[in-house]
Formats: sequence, structure tokens, C-alpha cells
Amino acid sequence: MARISAGAPTLALTLALVALGACGDDDTMAGDTDAATSTFETDSEGATSGTTGVPFEPYPARGVAITKVEANAGVAVPIGLDGGGVDGGGRNAYIVPRRDTLIRVFLDVGDDWVERDIEARLTLVHSDGSEEEFSEVFTVSEDTRDGQIISSPYFGLGAESLRPGVRYKVSLWETGWGYEEQAEPDPPPMLPVDGTTAPIGVEDSYVNMRVVLVPVDYSYGGCSKVVDGEAIRKDFDDALFQQNPLESLEMEIHEPYKVTYDMGDYSGLNKLVNEMSQLRAAEGADPEVYYYGIFDNCGKCISAGGVGQGCTVGLAANITGGSKSDAWARASAGQLNSGAAGTFVHEVGHTQGRRHVYCASAGTQAAGTDPSYPYDKGEINIWGFGVRDFGLRHPTATADYMSYCSKSWCSDWQWNATYQRIKTLSSWEGEGAGAVKEPGLLIGAIAPDGTEDWWTVPGTFEDRARERSGLHRVRFAVGGETVETAAEVSVRPHYPTVNIVAPLPADFDAEAGEIRYLHGDDERVVTVEPAKILHLGDRLRTR
Repeated sequence: MARISAGAPTLALTLALVALGACGDDDTMAGDTDAATSTFETDSEGATSGTTGVPFEPYPARGVAITKVEANAGVAVPIGLDGGGVDGGGRNAYIVPRRDTLIRVFLDVGDDWVERDIEARLTLVHSDGSEEEFSEVFTVSEDTRDGQIISSPYFGLGAESLRPGVRYKVSLWETGWGYEEQAEPDPPPMLPVDGTTAPIGVEDSYVNMRVVLVPVDYSYGGCSKVVDGEAIRKDFDDALFQQNPLESLEMEIHEPYKVTYDMGDYSGLNKLVNEMSQLRAAEGADPEVYYYGIFDNCGKCISAGGVGQGCTVGLAANITGGSKSDAWARASAGQLNSGAAGTFVHEVGHTQGRRHVYCASAGTQAAGTDPSYPYDKGEINIWGFGVRDFGLRHPTATADYMSYCSKSWCSDWQWNATYQRIKTLSSWEGEGAGAVKEPGLLIGAIAPDGTEDWWTVPGTFEDRARERSGLHRVRFAVGGETVETAAEVSVRPHYPTVNIVAPLPADFDAEAGEIRYLHGDDERVVTVEPAKILHLGDRLRTR
């Protein structure tokens, strides 16, 4: 049992008031988010009186040492080891500013340890010289167990405490007489052991995501369903926020989007993704904004029709690059089912540039797995922690969320990669969609069944990193002259739709001119519907 004494930290979501029941280090607990609430008792006097008649004064704890201090706001990061702080070279992941964070203090007790209450003190020193003092009392019975938070002291720090430049120190104190005659431990029960402070290592950055969740109003073949976006907002918000290195997440619920074609077929899912890209362009969305369509097709399995095995529940427009002109591909869609929030995180992950991760226990393996993933079997390799659901995720029984495994979380490798992308996109906020105006881009989506969809969006090729293909070309008729350009080509994850991206000539009128797409010796006319000419600011239109 933990007792919070005067000055205990308070999390916005009462993280410090939840004692988490968890399995031992060797137990399987991936995805176990059950939190067991303990009974907390407040010591109104802030001190324990002994039986000697002498007023009690806390003294350094005997027979115990601090072996590690760890910060966990999604993935575990050591911030204290071997008696001192951990510099950048010893860190495995970024620590995000202004985000609720769990601080764990790992203990090693002596062979003759007697179970008793120990007070843990945490001091934070901010770069402006201000300090925060926290104190909690925990019953310590054994060495810290990684998979059991209440086996040693922990502190739930609110987002306001996680500022760039903050430093810390922790120490352990006896709460009653009876051990004062024992020799003081060497090293002393504090970290850093010299009594100074060490950096937590909070990044000096701004990391925010902007997402538009588009509920689908679906009617086809006897199935009529309208997704209630507000009803699923919290689950989707929690899932994305917990597994991404964010200080904030802006989620807008769009008005329902009408769909009357078959969403029980892969071509329907592919078409919806195209329309989410067109919708974000038609609405003049800023380049950092993600669009996600969520539909309920009455539980029908979406079969790939020979393209893949099993049922598919989501699709992304692309494994998307990090430029403003990649904004068209920050679009994806997924089915509403029991795992919809996880699908949302996975598909948005593709539009953050993340590829699939191999997972040994997946029944159907994902295509195009990333060979640079560093951990065996797709495991996350470190302890994960949910700052909203307060659940631990086991390092070897949980796979990365870009895999197909059902028990998934964010690895530190994935955390670091998405941090860089989020940081880049966050820096664009306030610039507006006007930063990527005409001449614009021509986008084509050619599905495996031969169906095509073509539209135009804002953007240029000046900031794009992808190479163009000499095999794939687009020929434009402009003012009686022909302009031919090589196209950028990519393939969607999950379903091999070919994405074609080509720059529009500056003076090209998509309604009056002609476009021809050439793939090797194959040449055909491209049809761009007037309602899908979305690259000119004064002609933006909604469906």
C-alpha cells in the first residue's frame, strides 16, 4: 500500500492516485490496462511519532539503495543509473515536454531487509530557479519488480512539471524509529549520490498533432449506419495520444460523410481513402492535418479478392513523406469494430511515414515490413506505459503497433521516428494551406482491379524527396503544346493501388486541356472530373 503524504504530486488524470496492479517481470501482461485502485491514507501530521518519546525526525533509509530512476510517458527512458544522471548518449528515447509522465524509482534491498514504510522525496529544479518538492510513502517489501509499479516508489508528474531544462534528485527516508543505529548505507539512498541534481532530459520542442475524424453515413445493400464521432472520440484520442510523442492532440469531429457504394469490398475502402484525400484538399486543410474516415459496414469482412488473406479493416493513402506537398496523402480510413482505435493508430502511422513491422505471432503477416526494425519478433523491447489508462505493456509480450499482432504498443524506435515527423509538421502550424498553392499536383490512384481516380491538389515538387520514374510519365496539352514529365510512383500499404503524382504545368487548365498517362508503351487519356480540380484556392469545392 502507498500512502501519499503532504506535497504529493497531482496529475490531471490522477495518475499519482492509482496503484497499478501488474504481473511480475516474467509474466505476460501485454495490453493489460486494468488498474487496481489502492486505498490511500493521508498522514495529516506529515510525520510518524516513535515510541521513545523523542519527536521523530526522518533520517536516511537503511539497507536500501536506488539502482535506477526511469521516466515513462509512453516508453521507458532511464534518467538515473550508477549513482548519477544519464546523458543523451545513454538515452533510448526522447522525453516529450509538457506531457504527463511517470517517474519510477528502482530499489535494491539488503538480504536482511524488513518490510516497512519508506518515504521517497523528489525535488524538481526548473531552469528559472523555481523548485517543486514531492513526497510519498510506500511500503517496501522486496527489490523493485519491473512489472509491478507499486513494488517501489513512483511519482506521477503532471504536464506542467515537464518543462525543458528541469532537473531532479530523489532520496529515501525512514518513517519511524528502530533503524537509526544501523550504519548509513554506502552509497547513500539518493540519486545522484553526491546530492546534486541531474537532468530529466525534457526536449525543448513543440509536438502537436491535428486530426480530422470523418464519420461515415453509410447506406448500401441493406446496411445503413451512421458513425457517432463523438461517441468514439475519447477512445481514438487516447489511443493516438498515448502511443505518439505528443504534448497535445487536436481532434476535430467532421460532419458525417455520405457513402453509397459497397464498403464490404476492397475497392470501396480504396475509394473512400481517395475521397478523404480529396476532402482535405477541397476543404483547404493545412498541410499538417490528417484526415481519417471511419465507417460501419454492419461488420462485413472486407476481402482483398485474391490480393491478400483474411479481412482488412483499414487503409492509408500512402507511406507518406514529410513535406508539405505530401499533404494529399495524409488521409486514411478504417472500419468501426472492437479494434477500431488500434487500426486508427496503425493507419495514421502509415501517413506519418511508418512501414509495417514483422511480428512473429501474427497469423497473416503484413506486406512490406521495415528491415531496419531493430528488435526480434517485432517486440517493443522496453516497458510501455499508458498515461491515460495507466497500464503497463510488457517488452517481450507486446509487439510494435505497426505490426499485425493483436497485443501492440509503441516501441522506443517507433517513438523516436514519429517524434521527428511530428516535430516537423508542428513547426508549420500557423502558415496555412497557402504555403502550397498552384501550380499544384496531379494525383492518380490506379487500383489492382483497373479502376482509376484522378484529382488535383495544392503542392509543388520543390520540397519532395521521392525520385520520379522514367517508366511512368504524364503528358499535358497546354496552349497547343505538349509538356511531358516523369511521375512519382508509390504503392499503398495493405492493397497495391499505384499512386501517381505529377506536377501540373503552371498554365494548365484541367478542364480545357488534355492529360495522358503513359506507363511504358501503354498510353491512355486521364479524366479529371471538374469537382476534383482542387489545387486552385478560388475553386475549392466540397463533394
